[in-house]
Amino acid sequence: MKIAALADNPSRAGMLRHALHRGGHVVRCFGCGKSMTDAVRDTRYDVLLLDRASSIAAATAACDVLKWVRDTLGQGVPVMMLGRGDDEAQVAACLAAGADAYVGEAGRGAELLARVEALARRAAVPGMLAGTVAPAGFGDMPEQLVTGVYRFVTAERQAWVGGVPVALAPKEFALALLLFRNLGTLVLREAMIRHVWPDAGVHTHARTVDSHLSRVRTKLALWPRNGVMLRAIHRLGSRLDLV
Repeated sequence: MKIAALADNPSRAGMLRHALHRGGHVVRCFGCGKSMTDAVRDTRYDVLLLDRASSIAAATAACDVLKWVRDTLGQGVPVMMLGRGDDEAQVAACLAAGADAYVGEAGRGAELLARVEALARRAAVPGMLAGTVAPAGFGDMPEQLVTGVYRFVTAERQAWVGGVPVALAPKEFALALLLFRNLGTLVLREAMIRHVWPDAGVHTHARTVDSHLSRVRTKLALWPRNGVMLRAIHRLGSRLDLV
């Protein structure tokens, strides 16, 4: 696996590398939150580790990165928070803020490795976490996809909102399925092009993607009153969230 770790203490960073390299994983450590978010924006990582134990500044940076990940990438990237001790209030606060797991004593290398690998296995099981940044295509979709008031029949390429049929053009339907299949997870613009415009590829213009997203939003009424919200993530892609 490719793992990104926020650890501003060199000894803690060395411990993380040593523990996870034993499992054959590639670990890249970052000393500040901005360098980590810049890297995560450009490169896909399987698990993120955020060490909040070194100092007050480290705890603040870990919380800031966690908020950025959930606001920008959604729930699709598993995040483990590393602390020092198992204070109940601290653990609860980290999980409430969006962390998927908390390890109170990261110095136990074998336990850390096992927990990271367990978290990655959970993320690979549909429904255990929200998905992955790389969205699913159409081959592994069920015949019907139902979310709240929305229903899609994939074989017939038909959509309903609150029991009312909605006419979608083929590429609008494909784009809507892609978004609903990856609820809560950032769908990169490149992934939309790859799945919806496979023949055009990189030659698909950004305005084409944006215009299709706009029509899907309007036709399916992707608004909070229907329990969802389509959000544009600047320069990256879009994310459909439950609200």
